Amino acid sequence: MQLSIFSYRFAQEILQHPNYSTAWHEIETIVKDAPLFIYPQKSQKNKQLDVVQQLLNTYFDRVFVLGARWDNHPLATGIKDSALRADFRKAFGNLKIQTEVQFGNMARWYTDVFKFQTAYSQSLINIGLSIVPTLELAKRIDSNIVNFERAKRELPSADLSITLPILMIGVAHDNKTAEVDVSRCQFASIREITGKGKLENRKRIVNGYLNRVPMDLIGPTSDIGPAFEVFEEDEDLEIAP
Repeated sequence: MQLSIFSYRFAQEILQHPNYSTAWHEIETIVKDAPLFIYPQKSQKNKQLDVVQQLLNTYFDRVFVLGARWDNHPLATGIKDSALRADFRKAFGNLKIQTEVQFGNMARWYTDVFKFQTAYSQSLINIGLSIVPTLELAKRIDSNIVNFERAKRELPSADLSITLPILMIGVAHDNKTAEVDVSRCQFASIREITGKGKLENRKRIVNGYLNRVPMDLIGPTSDIGPAFEVFEEDEDLEIAP
């Protein structure tokens, strides 16, 4: 992936300091190596839509949690019995980073920023990392999807209330990005991949990709790979074909 960077409250300077070079290298590698999962003409109404948001989420869950050993969807608050969960969190020495990966509706990005501030105010983290698509990529996912350009414009307006450093990374397709056509898999339709209750199929695709299995050999009986828990969003943003 091609990366665009926005540094809020000197987040980039902190992460690229020699003391935290391990953290920056790990984050940069994870994001740059991410593929783009596509299902051409997933919507008959809008031919431009082809990127499968849910597979991107499953991919990042797998590589952050199992590959890089980040905490898996920890609570974003110290309040007992809270259901407010972050995506990932990891400590690099005395620097605690919380990551929110958002390829969904713009409204969910505002919730991510709230989770950053909540965790920071309770000393759970020192810095936030927000991974979002650029506008060009967002237009291939769905309507009103969060995008880097809009988030970059809006975050500084909350300068008096959002008091922690946040590094925002916008991701876009480039000539080095692997495009994975999941329409070639042995599933009857895109709903077998994106629909509610189809998480195991998404794990099958991601596991197959990471193990270099051709997409046309992946189907309902394929290996889902190592076990890891995924906390899915309530909202299903994929448009039915």
